Amino acid sequence: MDTIVGEELYEAYRQAYTGCAVVERNTLGHIWAHGDDRLDLLHRLTTNDLLEMSEHEVKSTVLTNPLGRIVDYLIVLNLDNKSLLTTSPGKSEVVLQWIMKYVFFQDDVILQIPEQPLIQTDLYGPNAHDIATKIAPGCSTMSYNQACTISEGAWILQVPPPGGLGYEIIADPTITKKLVEIAISAGAVNAPSSLCDLLRVEAGLPGADYEIAASYIPLEIGLRDAISFTKGCYTGQEIIARMDSRGKLAKTLVGLRSSEELSIGAVLRAPDGSRGTVTSSVYSPKLGWIGLGLLKPTVCSPGTELSVLINGLSGSASVSKLPFDVELPV
Repeated sequence: MDTIVGEELYEAYRQAYTGCAVVERNTLGHIWAHGDDRLDLLHRLTTNDLLEMSEHEVKSTVLTNPLGRIVDYLIVLNLDNKSLLTTSPGKSEVVLQWIMKYVFFQDDVILQIPEQPLIQTDLYGPNAHDIATKIAPGCSTMSYNQACTISEGAWILQVPPPGGLGYEIIADPTITKKLVEIAISAGAVNAPSSLCDLLRVEAGLPGADYEIAASYIPLEIGLRDAISFTKGCYTGQEIIARMDSRGKLAKTLVGLRSSEELSIGAVLRAPDGSRGTVTSSVYSPKLGWIGLGLLKPTVCSPGTELSVLINGLSGSASVSKLPFDVELPV
């Protein structure tokens, strides 16, 4: 066991690569969107093409301001007569108010935050599929970015998460408790929420309030999969399209490795004198101290040595390809 991460996190991490770890994430925000024009509204405000979403389809998209900077990253679950938006922690009210500014009087759209909070529970690991089918047999034939209904008020989504094959369950607290008990009895191991950040950084994925922040444009932090470059206009589209067509990002997301802890917010200085920022930092049982950062694209080659500056102290780090190469099994 690695004493830096602690016994509980270490076992959960091992299960995420060899078995199944279950993580309850009760801080994410949710918004219900009702009405025939709900997808049209989201389509014209966000980066992805949402117009032809089928029932039980899942798509990621980004809400951006007129300068192309991030308001929030959203996961949209489309159901037969409504859609569920998952927001970053603490952002549901902000997102709701932002979208409402663009609702016209003729739009058939009603937005509301659920009266009873919803909880997202993630299943990580190679055994996640078997455990998910015990929870909801109907999910056995699902493809990525699809969902199925477990019961009224509960859904299971298949997504490509950090750490390999995985599923996300969205349900109210009462149903969540029952479903987690089923998962544990089927062999899953309860995991602390910190496992999500550890796996996220190893996978090179941006995180809420780390990289997913108003300072950045979606392309800079690796959210290309949440952007359609063939759809019509949306708020911020001109900036994002111009950056893509010219291939000139001011900064881009990179992996970082170091022999010591990387402090979030620390300044990265490249060999050419340009500067970047450490945005995420975790200790990996397999890799040691790793992180994510934003650097100028011309200094992002794997192996590039960087100096790390914070509070007058200097350290070092090197650029790593993303995702990090985690040797298995653990």
